[in-house]
Amino acid sequence: MSKVIAFYCSPRKNGYTAKLMERILEGAKSVGAEIITYDLNEEGVKGCQGCFACRGYEGCATMDLLQPMYEDIKTATGIIAGFPIYFGAVSGQGKILLDRLYPMVGDKFQPRFPGKKVVTVFAQANPDNTLFTGAIESTHNFFKLCGWDVIEHFLLYGNTVPDYTIPQELLDKAYEAGKQLV
Repeated sequence: MSKVIAFYCSPRKNGYTAKLMERILEGAKSVGAEIITYDLNEEGVKGCQGCFACRGYEGCATMDLLQPMYEDIKTATGIIAGFPIYFGAVSGQGKILLDRLYPMVGDKFQPRFPGKKVVTVFAQANPDNTLFTGAIESTHNFFKLCGWDVIEHFLLYGNTVPDYTIPQELLDKAYEAGKQLV
């Protein structure tokens, strides 16, 4: 059975990011994927401590709610990560995730567990869909450093008054992206 890991990096449990991620997960489940989720907004999630313990072994010395993710990533085929963009960068929760994925590369920045497929979701209030491409590109570059292939990404934008509706065409595309992770 294939395993897909979902990383929620938004404080909004039912916001745009979460809703689109749920649709991606539905697609993955439809083809038999086991789903494991991590909510980076939970109390008990810590940031990187900069201890470099991960340079000596492939795990992380920080004992918190993210500790199991390292074993989960080893056996996963796909990863979904959802990031709101706040003030031109991924949310603080998203930055914690990216920092805590540092153990996914070895001493010489060689991927430890390459070959994962990734789908990303970004949401921003600003109506200019080109304004924060740097945040998206830098996030994708980190996944490339891990040896992972971003097979699809979504950007919801211009949602200054949240009504949390997502166009059906985008929901359908998200469902298909989820199937591709398996």
